[in-house]
Parts: sequence; C-alpha cells; structure tokens
Amino acid sequence: MTVSTTTRPAGAPSLGVVKSAPRRRSVMQGALAVLLIIAGALTAGYVAQRMGSTHDFLGVAREVGKGGKISAEDLMIIRVNDAIGLKPIPSSRAGSVIGKHAVMALVPGTLLTMDQVTEIPIPAPGHQLIGLGLEEDQMPSSRLDVGVNVLLVVVPPKNQVILPDKEGATAADLVPPRTFNATVIDLKPGTKQGLMLINVEVTTADAPTVAALASDDRIVIALAGN
Repeated sequence: MTVSTTTRPAGAPSLGVVKSAPRRRSVMQGALAVLLIIAGALTAGYVAQRMGSTHDFLGVAREVGKGGKISAEDLMIIRVNDAIGLKPIPSSRAGSVIGKHAVMALVPGTLLTMDQVTEIPIPAPGHQLIGLGLEEDQMPSSRLDVGVNVLLVVVPPKNQVILPDKEGATAADLVPPRTFNATVIDLKPGTKQGLMLINVEVTTADAPTVAALASDDRIVIALAGN
C-alpha cells in the first residue's frame, strides 16, 4: 500500500495562524489622527472667530484739554477686538458723549471711556478760568503740561523804577511776591513766536485780580517739584 505525504517547505508560514493585532493598532492610530485633526480644526475656528469678533468703539480724534467740551469733531471710530478689563464706549453711544466735558486731557488715538467724561463743567464750582498769554521767559521751559498745579507769581510792572535804599536793597527784595494757586487746563502755541496761550483754573475770589495782573503782563508761572 502506498502512503502519500505532503511536506511543507521549511520556513513557510503556517496557514492556520491569523495575526490580527497589527491591524487593530493601525485602526486605533487612524482614529486618533482623525480626532486630532478635528480638534485642531475646531481650535483654529474658535481662534479665528475670536480674532474676527471686532466692534466699533469711540476714540479720540484730536486733543481735548481737561475741562474741554467734547464735540463730534473730537471723536472717531476705532474697531478693535473685545478685551478683558477695558470698557470703551460703543460708537452707537456717541450722542451721550458729545457736549460733555473731559475729566482729564484726552490724547488722540486712544479709546474713550465713561470715566473720562463728565456732565459737570470745568472750572469746578467756586473756580473760574483765566487765559494767559506768556512769553518763554515767563514760564518753565519744560514739564508744563495739562493738569499740573502751578503758582502764579506776581512781578512788578516792567516800567516801574525801584530805587534801592542805602544798603542797596529794594522793597521787592524785602517783601515776598504775591502768589496764586492755579491748575493748567490747556495750553497751545500762540500766533506769535515764543508765545504760549494757557488757560488756568483759579478760585473765584482770585480770578479778578489774576485777570487784571495778566492784562498788565505781570504774571509768571512757577512749577514746583513733587
């Protein structure tokens, strides 16, 4: 009797074993990659939406001094993103700002907030505004700015002749000059070279005297250090 046998070549893989583990790993890696792509797309969309969420707010178009009345020409529209901690005024509320007064000096190009405007006119009650036209030698050459407190120093008339006493001293040397406290509200160059036009706030009691002295060119501004 003849016995037939089949011999499997050495090294040939067994046909009865199914290796499924690598395939499962490949499916899981593919699913993870898809989830990462979706998450990245959602994040990018959220960031783009936040960056594109801009609104129109009121900004300062030109300088307004402290106490100045705000007009439509002083305002402009600035489109910016929402920012935590900032409370700018929406452009739709421009009507509620026009006609009010600046609490502080308003700088062009900045956003406007309700803390910077008031319905109370400046000067404050019990105070008045006095306009001064001063030459360069009647005020500090630097650091004079809107909002600073200054001393208005009264000087003798320019045409007054003061004779010294026997020791060479004059009355002006012995008596301290009269001064008035004031606050600079706004300032701008005059039409004449070296002339500065300055509005100062003084008390109502001092206003007539300061105005009379200013018209006689007898006011000099002194700026004290902190």
